Amino acid sequence: MDDKKIISGIKKKKEPYLNEFINKYGGILKASIVKTIGHRDDLVIEILNDTLLAIRDNIDSFDENRSSFKNWCAGVAKYKAIDAIRKESRHESVDLDPLENNISNNQDFSIDESEEILKLLSDEDREIFRKLFIEGYSYDDLSKITEIPKDRLYNRVSRSKKKLKLQLGGKYD
Repeated sequence: MDDKKIISGIKKKKEPYLNEFINKYGGILKASIVKTIGHRDDLVIEILNDTLLAIRDNIDSFDENRSSFKNWCAGVAKYKAIDAIRKESRHESVDLDPLENNISNNQDFSIDESEEILKLLSDEDREIFRKLFIEGYSYDDLSKITEIPKDRLYNRVSRSKKKLKLQLGGKYD
């Protein structure tokens, strides 16, 4: 069956055409998703279902003058995968890396050593670290105080931890 018949059938919401579309393009859609997010089977299936639904619901936006049907479908799959990654990252809790765990669990780690390490950071990042890890503020509270969105705080802390880890040469792993 050619693409024009499949597109026409999908527009009419006819199941045999949807099945033919899945048989013909399912592998391409899955490959596009896997290329974007890797081999995460649970998430791939969810994104594939979202992609099929999006293609069916938005088939009218396909323009054969702009791209081939195959490329348009692969693009929808790719952007659905990117959306899923964004959604997942927004709901993901922050995993505290070994540097933070060792700093907080090391009984021999003095206040002077902490201050020396924090001097490696910018003034603003140093203050964020003090409030979070020494004074015990939550990310929510710190976000309100500093007027920095919580996701940006997570990013800054993560980058600062990486910076400390590099500058300390993995000493506190």
